[in-house]
Amino acid sequence: MENTTQRKFGLITTIAMIVGIVIGSGIFFKTDNILAAVNGSVFLGVLAWALGGFGIIFGGLSIAVLARCDEHVGGLITYCEMTWGKQLGYLAGWFQTILYYPALVAVISWVGAMYMSLLFDWTNPALFFGLSVGSIPEWVFPFNLTQWILTLIIFVFFFLFNLFQTKAAGKFQNISMFTKLGALVLLGFLGLFFGDPAAVNHVTDLGHIGAGFFAALVPVAYSYDGWQVAPSITHEIKNPKRNLPLALTFAPLMIMLIYISYFVAINAVLGPEQVLALGDGAVSVFAEQFLGPIGYRIVLLAIVISVLGTANGLILAYIRLPYALGVRNEIIGAKHFAKVDEKTDVPMFAGLFTFIVSLVWLFLHFAATVGVIHLNWTLFTGINVDEIAIILIYLFLVLIFMGIIKEFIHGKITSKLEGLIFPLLAIFGALTAIYGGFLNPSVAIYLIISIVAILSGLLVRPKK
Repeated sequence: MENTTQRKFGLITTIAMIVGIVIGSGIFFKTDNILAAVNGSVFLGVLAWALGGFGIIFGGLSIAVLARCDEHVGGLITYCEMTWGKQLGYLAGWFQTILYYPALVAVISWVGAMYMSLLFDWTNPALFFGLSVGSIPEWVFPFNLTQWILTLIIFVFFFLFNLFQTKAAGKFQNISMFTKLGALVLLGFLGLFFGDPAAVNHVTDLGHIGAGFFAALVPVAYSYDGWQVAPSITHEIKNPKRNLPLALTFAPLMIMLIYISYFVAINAVLGPEQVLALGDGAVSVFAEQFLGPIGYRIVLLAIVISVLGTANGLILAYIRLPYALGVRNEIIGAKHFAKVDEKTDVPMFAGLFTFIVSLVWLFLHFAATVGVIHLNWTLFTGINVDEIAIILIYLFLVLIFMGIIKEFIHGKITSKLEGLIFPLLAIFGALTAIYGGFLNPSVAIYLIISIVAILSGLLVRPKK
């Protein structure tokens, strides 16, 4: 198991890694985006959710084939190496380390702070944590300073938590999973059994599926993103050849069923028109109808825990990536990245590196939001940092799935179901996400940033 000494995580924690990272804020604040893209058609919305779920289910089944064969540190790095060699493995690891993970960590920390501000009524930018601080001119802080301080607190706390309390971080992941599942299952049950079926039983003519439906795949892909993170902790999973494939099989199916149930339920209760009108506030109104005024707070608390669970899981996995590159001597200063602290059983140097890279991306997210809106930083207009890596990360997955088919053709994988059918269906699901990514108005700049990230990796890769 390389330089680590303990297998800390069991099957439940591994499932919680997948469920806890995937089910974050997306299901709550992307529902109206998906509905808007399909012109209020609940049927097409369900179809989009199902298509996205279809992709991650067969993606998980395909990755599980490789997970049973190798428990080497690195996750997707390992699977790229197994199918196409060390060059692709390195590029996948570098891209995730420098762009994919840190951008997600930055944005999810901010989203957690946003919902925490709503929970405690700290949304007034003129107040500091709900308190008056005197007559500070608006031009000094023309944005919600409380929310950004909360973002930093969440950001720093979960890095420290995962560096010094790894086992506790794994337990928090379990708590987060059961909290978010409880909230979503409760709302889904109430909506499905007490909502109005007439609001959702209209079936759209399939001949009218067009660009809007495929545009809905962009927020769907965002909401499902993260399922591929769990393999990065393979070397710390107990009995990984059994537990990781099981987690990759059951977690995606569970996520898809919960997403579809919630989507149908909220539309059955409020109706598509009201969901569209309320936007991100629809979930609070939905909860309040069944649980009363306190329902608003309960749901916001569940969302906060849900998002914090996503941040925790991402950081837990992210710290292991530069460590995996260090073990392979594929990063400058490899011996430092590969060193594991004896007391915490965590690669501390890798943790510090990921903290700094994520901090840079947090600033870029600040620039693309507050900078554009309040400070006239037009250079960052139209950029959502959490969407930049979607096309490339799914492209890496497509290559892995193609590699599994190659292994089947060469006779190294004997099962036709696992070596051909599963990866073909996974490729179809991944290509729908890639197609949806190309519909993004900022796709050109996203591709340029992604390609620059890849090329920078080739430039700094240590020579053998």
